[in-house]
Amino acid sequence: MIYNDKLQMLNFEYLKNLNKEQKEAVSYLEGPLLIVAGAGSGKTKVLTSRIAHIIKSKKAYPNQILSVTFTNKASQEMQTRVSSMLKKEAIGLSWLGTFHSVSAKILRKHAGAVGLNSNFSIIDQDDQIRLIKNICKSENIDIKKLAPNYILSVINNWKNKGLYPEKVTLNKKNIFEKGILNIYKIYQSKLIDLNACDFGDLILHCVNIFENNKDILEIYSNNFKYILVDEYQDTNFIQSKWLNFLAKKHNNICCVGDDDQSIYSWRGAEIKNFLEFDRVYENTKIVRLEKNYRSTQNILEVASELISNNQNRVGKNLETTKNTGDLVKLNCFKNAKDEAVGVSDEIEKKLKKKNSLNKISILVRAIFQTREFEERFLKIGLPYRIIGGTKFYERAEIKDCVAYLRLIHQSKDDLSFERIVNVPKRSIGGTTIKQINEFAKKNSFSLESSARKLIELNLLKPKTKIGLNSFLNLLFKWRNDLMIKKFQHVKLMQTVLDESGYSAMLKNKKDLENENRLENIKELLVAMKEFDGLTSFLEHVALATSIDQKWDGEKVNMMTIHASKGLEFDFVFLPGWEEGLFPHQKSIEENGDKGLEEERRLAYVGITRAKKNALISFSLNR
Repeated sequence: MIYNDKLQMLNFEYLKNLNKEQKEAVSYLEGPLLIVAGAGSGKTKVLTSRIAHIIKSKKAYPNQILSVTFTNKASQEMQTRVSSMLKKEAIGLSWLGTFHSVSAKILRKHAGAVGLNSNFSIIDQDDQIRLIKNICKSENIDIKKLAPNYILSVINNWKNKGLYPEKVTLNKKNIFEKGILNIYKIYQSKLIDLNACDFGDLILHCVNIFENNKDILEIYSNNFKYILVDEYQDTNFIQSKWLNFLAKKHNNICCVGDDDQSIYSWRGAEIKNFLEFDRVYENTKIVRLEKNYRSTQNILEVASELISNNQNRVGKNLETTKNTGDLVKLNCFKNAKDEAVGVSDEIEKKLKKKNSLNKISILVRAIFQTREFEERFLKIGLPYRIIGGTKFYERAEIKDCVAYLRLIHQSKDDLSFERIVNVPKRSIGGTTIKQINEFAKKNSFSLESSARKLIELNLLKPKTKIGLNSFLNLLFKWRNDLMIKKFQHVKLMQTVLDESGYSAMLKNKKDLENENRLENIKELLVAMKEFDGLTSFLEHVALATSIDQKWDGEKVNMMTIHASKGLEFDFVFLPGWEEGLFPHQKSIEENGDKGLEEERRLAYVGITRAKKNALISFSLNR
């Protein structure tokens, strides 16, 4: 049944609360559709209403609709909303899920086509790393020089581009790729032997099946009369290809997204999927959702002016349903400490006006930036939470550094000894640590004294003895540096990082996680400069970590801008807008103008999280 009569269409309850453009996006059911959904324009409402409309209009049964999202949370929210609209009519929406969950469902039915059994296991990242470490060991590859995390990121990147090992073309500029390709070949072979696949395989194997088994492809392309895709700007090459196969028969594919919020190129997202949608799918209708229901006019004007500098975009003009609102502020501070004080003062003003802390957020470009704010908030008793991350002094690399300093300061600190005796690795395994513990307990020694005695009595394996002795000698030297040479505590920390091999360990393992760890350690060195000595610094850390943050009341939110995507807050603080930090130096160096455009999109995302007010700030010195 086709509803041409607009008055008849309005009888559908779910259409009544939609604006003109939203209604157009929901009711267009013949051919490919690209919905350019600006920030806060109600895209989830449009997607769920569209599913309801397809079913209500008798265009397809629920099990003939494929709807894919990027997160389980998004798919569950969609399921809940559609069920609320349609009640019993929503039963049978069996193809509403993430790219990975839908792919897994298809793959289980046709696993034999790629050499798997239908009961295959799906391994997580920890399993992947363990498997890669085992391969490196058997192939005599030094993981100190070629980190498993880096190997995995390269393999994942190849899979995102639809490349099995035999299809990889090596990048001659990357000296590691030849070795990684060999690992990739063994890795894929091992997965087949284990009857397992990783998350990248779920989509890659499906595309392989569709390419080589037309009969299987027809089952799904015939069945899926309508396809809906959320956050299309975040799709990678293989996801786009997967969709292309499934949409071929009916061509009723609807993709929703915002090219101005494409901020995940570093994990494989390709903005060109969005920008070239109408070239891939002929006769595409484009609907722009330009009415923003979140932010004030002033916030939107700043965000729109900023993003208009990007060349590679579809383009849209956001209008608000709210009032003009307060001006977006830009504040300059002498340094990062003053910036934290300035922001906290502003937050306290909001608090006095009875605003909720839960509706206030500090959004940073890099996670190390939270440290100054955490220090300030702890000092003045302002509760906070870190979203999508860990508090500064609870981060593993910071705890390691502090453990080194605590042990230098106090030789009987057994907890610190146990934490860092084998970090970086010194051939001191769990069995040796147990031996040290038992000897210490038996003789009422500290762990360090116990270790020295075991070496003296020659009770350890030669390799372990060498590693442990080297560590103990370093401890002796560092204490000497501190006491005799009167090393300043910041210089001591830098010396420890260099001579222990800790800095080299992070620098040699080339991946984003270790780059973040190095940035956090740099920030730790900055923090240490604020104290007159090692004792006062360690006391500060102890107090900072002991303050009870199990506060059940309201808290200020702190997170990276990446982590804020999809969220909204009444008041948003955006610190650190300085050349080199934001826009980030690495992004510009590695990707040139493309990198700068992504940094702009990230800034756009940050500003448009704000409902009532946004405050941008920068420091002259950091």
